Amino acid sequence: MVPILTYAQHYKKYYSAQFAGVAAAYGLNQLEIDILLFLHNNPELCTASDICRYRGLAKSNVSAAVERLRSRGVLEVLPAPDNRRQRILRFTAAARPMAEALAEIQRRTLEPLFDGFTAAEQQALQEYLCRMDANIQRQLKKE
Repeated sequence: MVPILTYAQHYKKYYSAQFAGVAAAYGLNQLEIDILLFLHNNPELCTASDICRYRGLAKSNVSAAVERLRSRGVLEVLPAPDNRRQRILRFTAAARPMAEALAEIQRRTLEPLFDGFTAAEQQALQEYLCRMDANIQRQLKKE
């Protein structure tokens, strides 16, 4: 049986390859694409801290990428109304079509992964992965 980490590596390679053309066209790297997709897919999670927490990315890497995106006019960085230390990340009007294009590539990339799966099998897989994640979280709390 192939270890789960090998599956994850295969997926990461496949996923990145799907964005190669658009990355070159927009002048983005994969981290910047991941940040933009995170913000697009999770509008309620709109800070660099949210990105770091949920994506497991280093704060220094996210900060540098956000600054590059801001300087290119892709993101606006605004003060949070309820926390003067926190900054809200928001797409500029000009960047919305780019974010939509990235989201469409992501959708088309994920769709074939479930080819041949029934809805019940997709649901079961989601439940198994949730159980695995709960096990991982329990193990992390022990450390």
